[in-house]
Amino acid sequence: MEADIRAAQIELDAMDMMIENKRGTPISNSLLPVIDVLKRRQLAVIRYMSPHQTTSDPRTINGSAKEEGDARAALRDVGVEGLIAQPAH
Repeated sequence: MEADIRAAQIELDAMDMMIENKRGTPISNSLLPVIDVLKRRQLAVIRYMSPHQTTSDPRTINGSAKEEGDARAALRDVGVEGLIAQPAH
């Protein structure tokens, strides 16, 4: 994929970002969406293969937020003093 992106980028660099159609109207170069699709695919593959994918996954973030809320509620119930070990007499 990286080679395809670089080849398309080199080809685009040889041309302009804007080209003229048959009527002479300036239009965007057709390589721009091709490069965009290739870059998106590359990023999707990188995200898919990333070992740390769950750190930015919204499902994980939402799940940890719920756990954090539960922990805060438990702390309110017990209080800070309840976290300190007391002698068992």
